[in-house]
Amino acid sequence: MNDSDSLDPLDQRIVAALQLHPRAGVSEVARVLGEHERSVARRIQRLVATAVIRPTADYDPQRCGLGAAVRLRLRTARGCPEEIARSLAKCREVHTVAAVSGGHAALWCDLLAESPQLTRSLPANGFPALPGAEVLDAHVTLRPFKSEAQWHAPVLTEEEEQRLRSSLVRPLPGRADRPAPTSRPLTPTDRRIAEELIRNARVSLTDLAGTVGFSVATAGRRVTSLLERQALRLRVLVEPALLGRPVEARLRLRVPPSALEPVGTALAGCPDVRSCAAVTGSYNLLVDVCLEREADLYGFLTDVLGAHPPIGDVETQFVTRVHKRGPVVTAAPTAAPRP
Repeated sequence: MNDSDSLDPLDQRIVAALQLHPRAGVSEVARVLGEHERSVARRIQRLVATAVIRPTADYDPQRCGLGAAVRLRLRTARGCPEEIARSLAKCREVHTVAAVSGGHAALWCDLLAESPQLTRSLPANGFPALPGAEVLDAHVTLRPFKSEAQWHAPVLTEEEEQRLRSSLVRPLPGRADRPAPTSRPLTPTDRRIAEELIRNARVSLTDLAGTVGFSVATAGRRVTSLLERQALRLRVLVEPALLGRPVEARLRLRVPPSALEPVGTALAGCPDVRSCAAVTGSYNLLVDVCLEREADLYGFLTDVLGAHPPIGDVETQFVTRVHKRGPVVTAAPTAAPRP
C-alpha cells in the first residue's frame, strides 16, 4: 500500500476507533461500529500485520521525570539532508524527523532530552554527532494542550466516540488538564511495563504478565496506574494520508502570555489539529495540522486562527516528507522471573 492511497471507509472507521481507544477489544470495536466481529478481527489483524498501523505509546516526560520534550528546527548542509535525516531517525531519543518547505534542507526533529545540559546547549553546539545539522531553534515544551496520541481521524459519529471513551482509563483527579506540579519518577518496574506497551499497546495482559514476571492482575494494575497518572499515553501510529488527510503542516504562532491558555485550549479542540503545545522561544505556540487539501490551510488560517485576534504572528511550513514517526521499537526482553 502506498502512502498516497487511502484506506476504505470501514478500515478508516476501525483505525479511528483504535486511535481513540488503542486497547479496545475486537468485540467492543465491532459493537460500537455496528459491524460483524469476525470482519473487524480480520481487518485489525491485517492492518497490524502489514504495519499500516502500529499500536504504541508515548511517555509524558513532565509527569514521569524523564526530561524535556524538545522540538528542533534544523538547517542541514547543502547536499546531505537525506543523510542527516536518516542519522537522526536512528537515534532512540528522536521520535519524529520531518522535512518541511520554506527553505533549503529544512528539517524538524522532535526528541526527548533527558539531560538539561543537552537542552541548553543545542542552539549553540548543534545536535551531537551531526556536525552537518545547524540548530536554528530549540523549542522546549512547557504545556502540551494536545498530543499526537490524542488525535483521531474525524470519521466517527459523536455517539460512537462517546461509547468508545466510556471504557477508557480515567486520569486521576486534578491531572486531566495540566501537567502535575511535580513529576513522579518511574520505577524500574514502571519502565518495564511502559516499554512493553511502547512495543505493542495492544499486548494482552496475559502476555504482558508472562514477559515481566507478574500475575495478570498485577500487570493490569500497573498498566492502569501508568494511564491514570498520564505518565504514558497509548496511541496508534498511522499515516494521516491513509485516513484521507495527506496534507500536513507545522505552524509557529506568537501569542501573548495572557492568551496562551485560551488559544491553546481552543485549538486543541479542532479536529484538524494533531498536536498543540506552548513552548519556549519567540514563537511560543507550535501547532501541527493535517488536512485533506493544501487549499484547506488557507481556511484554517482565516477561519480557525482568525477567530483568535490575540495571535500576533504565524509562520507556516508544509511537511514534505516524514522520515520517522514515533519511538524506536526494540527487541522484546526475555521473560523475567516471577517475584
